[in-house]
Amino acid sequence: LSINDHFRKIVIVGDEIHRKEDELGVLTVGLLDFLTDKNLLEQG
Repeated sequence: LSINDHFRKIVIVGDEIHRKEDELGVLTVGLLDFLTDKNLLEQG
């Protein structure tokens, strides 16, 4: 990942998965989790 900015990188998938963050700081979450968790963007 070669984007050098201070914004969080989030991948939203259609399946229900456990959220995870990889070694590059990219957060992967399920769609329902993304839509219902009010604090998702403040975490991290």
